[in-house]
Amino acid sequence: RWQKDDMDALLNKWGENVKYEDFVSWLFELRESREASGKKFKVAIFSCAPYDREWFDKTNQDLGSNVEFTYNPEQLNMDTVKLAEGCDAVCTFVNDFAGADIVESLNKAGVKMIALRCAGFDRVDLKAAEAHGITVARVPAYSPYAVGEHAVALMCSLNRNITRSYRNARMGNFGLNGAMIGRTLHGKRVGIIGTGLIGSITARVMKKGFECEVVAYDVFENPKIKDPEPEGLDIPYLPLDELLATCDYISLHAPLLPSTKHMINFDKLSIMKKGIMIVNTSRGGLIDTRALIHGLKTGIIAGAAMDVVENEAPFFFRNFSNSCIDDDNIAVLLRMPNVILTPHLAFFTREALKTISDTSLKSMVGVRDGEGPPKQNGKLDCVCRPPKEQPKDQKKCDGAADERKKELATRMSFMQPHPLPVNPLQAEAFAPFENTEKDFRIAFFSATPTEIAAFEKGNQDYKGNFTFNFYKAALNIESVGMAKGAEGVCIFVHDDASAEVLKALKAQGVKVVALRCSGTNNVDIKTAKELGLMVVRVPAYSASSTGEHAVALATSVIRCIPQAAENTRRCNFELNGLLGFDMIGKKVGIIGAGRTGKVAARIFSMGYGCQVMVHDVVEKPDVKDPPPNGLGLPYVSLDEIFTQSDIICIFAPEKPETLKMIDAAAIEKMKKGVIIVNTSRGGLIDNQALIDGLRSGKIGGAGLDVVQGENAYFHSDWSNKPVDNDDLSVLTCFNNVIVTYHQAWFTEESMQAICHTTLTSFHAVRQNQEPPVQRKKFKTVVTRTF
Repeated sequence: RWQKDDMDALLNKWGENVKYEDFVSWLFELRESREASGKKFKVAIFSCAPYDREWFDKTNQDLGSNVEFTYNPEQLNMDTVKLAEGCDAVCTFVNDFAGADIVESLNKAGVKMIALRCAGFDRVDLKAAEAHGITVARVPAYSPYAVGEHAVALMCSLNRNITRSYRNARMGNFGLNGAMIGRTLHGKRVGIIGTGLIGSITARVMKKGFECEVVAYDVFENPKIKDPEPEGLDIPYLPLDELLATCDYISLHAPLLPSTKHMINFDKLSIMKKGIMIVNTSRGGLIDTRALIHGLKTGIIAGAAMDVVENEAPFFFRNFSNSCIDDDNIAVLLRMPNVILTPHLAFFTREALKTISDTSLKSMVGVRDGEGPPKQNGKLDCVCRPPKEQPKDQKKCDGAADERKKELATRMSFMQPHPLPVNPLQAEAFAPFENTEKDFRIAFFSATPTEIAAFEKGNQDYKGNFTFNFYKAALNIESVGMAKGAEGVCIFVHDDASAEVLKALKAQGVKVVALRCSGTNNVDIKTAKELGLMVVRVPAYSASSTGEHAVALATSVIRCIPQAAENTRRCNFELNGLLGFDMIGKKVGIIGAGRTGKVAARIFSMGYGCQVMVHDVVEKPDVKDPPPNGLGLPYVSLDEIFTQSDIICIFAPEKPETLKMIDAAAIEKMKKGVIIVNTSRGGLIDNQALIDGLRSGKIGGAGLDVVQGENAYFHSDWSNKPVDNDDLSVLTCFNNVIVTYHQAWFTEESMQAICHTTLTSFHAVRQNQEPPVQRKKFKTVVTRTF
């Protein structure tokens, strides 16, 4: 017979701290656990997609829950409720309907529980469920970051025309017309409607990251929003009408209640600031779709980006690409160029699916074992109960409000703290010129209609007295004769200012070559110096524009925004192939921490809460110093960027030593699934290595505003002729690659800065003076003659 000493001797092999008494206790606990988990519990999952089955099977196994699932792709309704017969519970999603009649049928079928794999419960009759003794449980915080981050991604994509660029590039149209111009988010007023956990996350990204002026509306004021920093975000609450009248952008995060249904309606259109952009990731019923369409057609609303739409239930999560949808309002929205519609996928990240399956299964096990659904993470109540009767006296009203505030505080405890923002960037002011009596002729190459309009307006506003000859053609040796008689030449990134061209310009009497961009890699600077030909540039037309565009590309790739929008345009509302990931806590590598790189670093670190690291040849105090003087970001080696980053953003200049810095060897060092973003110069990436990395899955996706060999194609329409650059054709055909055609700079604010700085340089040359520095600190002169 086994004695205690014999057992101790055996257990010592597993470690000295394992004792006989502990082992016996653990053995009986394990037996009780297995007996409990052995109870039969059958669950019918409705609206089940392949990813639902994958995650619930995995989590069921990981938790040892021993729950038996039946998987039904159909939505729960009166026609499908019979599929729940013989089940202990049903598991439903956002568009499944469980009205009183369906709840009664579920009760007759023996169902004890409705497990919602979402946060909202507006499609369940909670009173009927309570009357029949059916427990209703939800996932109160499956991933607030997923939804909040998706709202920002939609806003960025809409604001910078990412989905339109994606569509055009795949057709070979790289033209940059006025419809493609965006706006800089920095300094704009953003209204957050609904300031619970998700709304607060969106507010944080917009204020601390993009440095917007953020205001809020909610019937319950959240201390995490209105309290001064660092306890809160120091965001003021406004009446709804004032918010709509003054905001450039609004983002909806309110629940759908009788009091909030159609809160955006025809009456509100007359209040809204003209040109407002609207984002909705909450519930479609918050917006009267007819009013939205009217606002979009009349220009009151400049654009709308929505993950939800009124009456979406019959269509979302299903494929109607081979049939017709019978909702005219949705059909009209899908054909509008200034509308982005994603099919209710704001929740759809790896982190969210894990939380949904984990929380749902624990609730099911709780009901099975007679203990009820446990609180999520020990904090948030998962059980849905019918609303209490509205208290009539003031004392009871105050008590209800206190309960709401207490619940809100508990939810807000999920938010992760971020550092305070550094000193915000200052807006630039422009003044008219003096002493402009003398005419000055300018040959303007690679001119687009938008640039022509902007420079003509600038010439008039600043009283420039310049004479422009605008040419659609790019500057090269064939077109250089067009500059004859001009004193100044204005060129862009794809113009060729080679030694031969510069000599021809000098011979024709040109005094100055003005680049309406910051890069000078298309100009032979050595030859210009030898010829005594002045070269000037625009060193800081808008760091915010390019930095924000990089973030827009990254978030659009991560959340599959253009792919989802293209699917919905074809009436395919399924989520397959559109899985993203939460950005909070992810590692972001910034290569090149100049003004543009710093803007992106600020947004990722201060706004999204990413772990940002930087590589540059010169370490800057305003990057590495701790807040409030700097961003507090570490400088690391290039290898550390490659091996550790989930997202890599490139802002380095193109020089001999940086050419093809992203090559096959660099990609081999990177994490599997890394996202690469380039808004600097195409030559920094080896195209073939990038293509190979995408095909192998080593690279999870790419956002490219520049591509090696782009010069002959970008800013031109090639949709009716073949593109000879095979790499460009291949890249635009990858679903996980977004190509925008050198438009990171293309915002209203940048156009104004480029126009004013360029005209200022021409005016100085006219007066035989050296062009002044931009913003009193950025040198515009590349080669001087004075």
